[in-house]
Amino acid sequence: MAQLSVNKRDFEPLLLGPLLDRGSHLQPENLIITKTKNGYHTQTYSEHLRRSRQLASALFNRGVKLEDRVGTLMWNSAWHLECYHAIPCMGAVLHTLNLRLGPADLGYIIEHAHDRIIISDCDMLKLIAQVDASIIQRVELLVCVGEDCVPGQWQLPQGLDASKAIDYEEFLSAGNQDFRWPHFPETTTMGLCYTSGTTGKPKGVSYSHRSTYLHTLVVSQGDQLCLRGFEVVLPFVPMFHVLSWGTPFALLMSGIRSVFTSRHMDPASMVKMMIDWQVGLSTGVPTVWQGVRNYIQEEGVDLLRPQLALKRLTCGGSAPQPELMRWFLEKLNVEFLQGWGMTETNPMGSIAMRVAKYADLSKTEEEKFKNVTKAGLPNPCIQVRIADAGDLSQELPRGQTGELLVRGPWVIQEYFQVDAPDKFFDGWLVTGDVAKIDEEGAVVISDRSKDVVKSGGEWISSIDMENQIAAMTEIDTAAVVGVPHPRWDERPIAVVTMAKAQSSQDLLKKVRQHLSSNFAKFQLPDDVIVWDAIPLTSTGKIDKKLIRAKLIEQSYVLPEFSSAKSKL
Repeated sequence: MAQLSVNKRDFEPLLLGPLLDRGSHLQPENLIITKTKNGYHTQTYSEHLRRSRQLASALFNRGVKLEDRVGTLMWNSAWHLECYHAIPCMGAVLHTLNLRLGPADLGYIIEHAHDRIIISDCDMLKLIAQVDASIIQRVELLVCVGEDCVPGQWQLPQGLDASKAIDYEEFLSAGNQDFRWPHFPETTTMGLCYTSGTTGKPKGVSYSHRSTYLHTLVVSQGDQLCLRGFEVVLPFVPMFHVLSWGTPFALLMSGIRSVFTSRHMDPASMVKMMIDWQVGLSTGVPTVWQGVRNYIQEEGVDLLRPQLALKRLTCGGSAPQPELMRWFLEKLNVEFLQGWGMTETNPMGSIAMRVAKYADLSKTEEEKFKNVTKAGLPNPCIQVRIADAGDLSQELPRGQTGELLVRGPWVIQEYFQVDAPDKFFDGWLVTGDVAKIDEEGAVVISDRSKDVVKSGGEWISSIDMENQIAAMTEIDTAAVVGVPHPRWDERPIAVVTMAKAQSSQDLLKKVRQHLSSNFAKFQLPDDVIVWDAIPLTSTGKIDKKLIRAKLIEQSYVLPEFSSAKSKL
């Protein structure tokens, strides 16, 4: 048998260094903008590349080696973008720490990852000081970014070792701007993120240069996020959350004008940034766009619409309410793109848009809009299958609901230093999502397997019910959870926040009546509870685990049992 020849054309490894340098070479004078307390800090891409190489050189001089973990505890900013460029390109691992975690979870993650160095914004130093001292003592160096990156504009909290802390700008000055990216295998780890830990301890997910390189090329495409070189993008998704959906790498690849919020994340500041810099695309979770809509409505749609250049919003994390997407399209002519993915998928797995295929052109506006209410078409390189939840080897036909499994070059096959065999099956990632593949080939998520309500042997989608309830004028946000029932196993209830100036009188009756056209009688919620706020996870998703815990803490019982209890 003849031996296959090796073609030298395929020897070049897929490394991020040349890819991320590209934007600075093509658009050296384009700007990277960061909101500050007194205005904006601007930096050109040529300055960014020089400083990124300095940072990499300084880390190398400090002894950071291949696949050593360097943690960042930072807001979205130009300085965090320098870390995104420098750390992986020098061969180290960019470990983005979630600044919304408590000291215990943060400490666990720092220790589990064995972070050698942590680069932190000044207002996060207090959080680091609350982490178990024995964990922080094993961190070799704390690099402190001054407020708005002003050198020395930070103060080390009591309990942190001053001899192991240095100012970010001082640290950079020790580096060489002519530092050259080293060569190493494309399978080298470049990034590390931890899941939000909604069930058990957070699990680490590591990404290679190869997987992130391919992901960056794909998500920039016209039928994905459509990130073009002339765009102005405000990536609101935190850079600590799944590497901000990979958006920073796409921005660097094309030298796209980027607007970062830093800690200024309220709707008013965000809308002002969009107007000041004529932002065309932004990324965020549903609660963010709900807040932006509320602000625009309060200030006046007719007043703000002419000032906005906004064309597209990308939404992920959880399914946006169809009513919310329709409002942005009808009032502002802003298209929604709905993305689905997970930390384990690096993260993009599918994308939904109104017009994605040739056949969509002949659809009615209503039919086009239905496209974007789905999780969407699988991304190129991503394979999907629906399996029987009781036997994952059995694939279900289109239209049937089951367990969503995915695989692809940027989908993980194992967790970082943790065994979790139940999350993988025969090369597929078991997502934990209940879904189907419809006749269009689109993924339609019914629920998270742990959030779906099972009542009398029948499944009730909490996502569908939440979207329907949130479309009511009386309701601002809604979460549906199952409550134990002795006969029916579970019954659904809704926890809601009210829209301004709306009355909660007869709310249960109104909600049930509103849902009755789309849900069977047995599926209608048994109760509607009004809270001042619905708890969110550290990544901005509705925290149903915390909702359930709060209901238990309040000794909540369903209405049919509360009346009996009151008679005792």
